[in-house]
Amino acid sequence: MASIVVAEDDSDIASLLSTVLSNAGHAVRTAHSGQDALDMIAEAGPDLVIVDHHMPGLSGLDVAGRLRGAEATAGIPVIMLSAAAPAAARGLCDVTISKPVRPRHVLEAADALLAARLDGVPAAGTNHLVDVDRLLAVSDYLTRPAHAEALDAFAERLAELTGAPMAAITLMLNDSVVVAGSHGMPRWVREAGGVPAEWSPDTVVVAEDVPVLIGDSAVDGEYATSPLFSVSGVRSYASVPLNSTEGHVVGTLCVLDEKPGTCTEDTVQILHSQRAQALVLLARAG
Repeated sequence: MASIVVAEDDSDIASLLSTVLSNAGHAVRTAHSGQDALDMIAEAGPDLVIVDHHMPGLSGLDVAGRLRGAEATAGIPVIMLSAAAPAAARGLCDVTISKPVRPRHVLEAADALLAARLDGVPAAGTNHLVDVDRLLAVSDYLTRPAHAEALDAFAERLAELTGAPMAAITLMLNDSVVVAGSHGMPRWVREAGGVPAEWSPDTVVVAEDVPVLIGDSAVDGEYATSPLFSVSGVRSYASVPLNSTEGHVVGTLCVLDEKPGTCTEDTVQILHSQRAQALVLLARAG
């Protein structure tokens, strides 16, 4: 049995997680704000912390940062729940999980982190990027007859819906992001047909099967020096995974802007709503 603190301001989600984790034999305490969570953690010294990102007062990112910054709590595994985890969360949290929450996913992640902590080794996350079956699925899309005009038109519509001037449908190989359709993207990206994997946050989206939201790359810092951001002047970015019918993460829908603050969690939700149509277009032959 492990001691777990769940910080979640939505009482229904907090109750659901508490029930699932308790039924699995864990002792669970719930907090409804970031500060309450920190007080509870200081008192209980839990084996694991699960935090929602958006909470009253201190955010989940704030909580994770304070835990990592204190010697007594730096080693506690942290899971973040968010509709679009900020890029900085990956440097502070062991696992990020997308909302809507799938209780089984949370339980599996919790058990893996707890087992790893007991064994004294870092928990290995699932990296979908190099999965052979995933790469075969991507290859299948890439070998279909081209229909770039339809994909470009879809990207233009995506830009209109989100209010971002740049949008793209991508397919992700293990070492490169292939732009299947785009609107407003820099000419050098269009001419190259994509960018190296290490230049783009899409690598994280596909590798971890989570959305990524960057409100301002100059503040976030992680991708500020990447050519996609530094050369093109991109400041705001949002991307969601495209999951094939077989469950493979084959690519992304993403939007970008040179202005900070354009991309928000509302942007991420719009991208989520367009995923099914994007996959239909990618799968269409000729």
